Amino acid sequence: MPSECGRNPSVRRGEEVKRISVIVPTYNRPVALRLCIRSLSAQSMPPSEIIVADDGSGSETRDAVREMARELEKSIPVLHVWQDDDGFRKPKIINEAVRNASGEYLVFIDGDCMAHPDFIREHVEESDPCAILGGKRVDIGENLTGRLMKEERVLNRFRLELLMDSLAGASRKVEESIPIRNRWLRRVLHRDRITRDGIWGCNFSIYRQLFYDINGCDEDFLDGSTEDNDLGIRVLNLGGQVRSVRALAIVFHLYHSPTWKVMSEKHIHNCEILRRRIENRETRCVNGIVK
Repeated sequence: MPSECGRNPSVRRGEEVKRISVIVPTYNRPVALRLCIRSLSAQSMPPSEIIVADDGSGSETRDAVREMARELEKSIPVLHVWQDDDGFRKPKIINEAVRNASGEYLVFIDGDCMAHPDFIREHVEESDPCAILGGKRVDIGENLTGRLMKEERVLNRFRLELLMDSLAGASRKVEESIPIRNRWLRRVLHRDRITRDGIWGCNFSIYRQLFYDINGCDEDFLDGSTEDNDLGIRVLNLGGQVRSVRALAIVFHLYHSPTWKVMSEKHIHNCEILRRRIENRETRCVNGIVK
């Protein structure tokens, strides 16, 4: 059945969401993954399931998932979807995770991020069958990240230590950690704005049906530079919207060194896919969730 876009204006945001699947892509960061899952277990609106989309991690990550599944066995199912390590194949494992998801609404957060307690609630309350929702992230500095991981301590709200780390020039975009729910204030502070294709893989959500309507993630992308933006572009080409949940759905990103380079061969390849997508107004990719 196709999505409701352009066909059922009576469907309102956040209505009738019964099951929520949280998809958590990860690769060889088991401590960070545990912090991520613990932040998801502390949500004001708990998910129906957490699916770890593992792009080829080793045994330590597998053990971490098993540990978290035992820790949450009475509250939230934690599933592990894994593929062989054959370079960057994040879009492929996300598609596989969605195939295994039972939720009608999909919320995405990277496995090296921690979610504010209202992260899922805000995504669901703003949800719309015709929209993909995108937020931003707070970037925690390297030293503070090291302390949090050594102590295995979740940081999922604005804290003085985060502010001090920002003033020292380490943590960045700390202003994104302050919830702003008033619609007027959101407009004044531009928190209701996000670039038209501004989807970050660490913080977005979409109805499962709309994800299938655009044929999911494009597995032709070669690194993690622009593959998330492509989802927003195809939703727009379909006649849907990209909506901001900045300062509503908040995530805190644990530091790591850059994993891709601007103007590398892979980045140029990815940009060419985006150029073609925009120029031809393509709504679906070929190498997606349905072959």
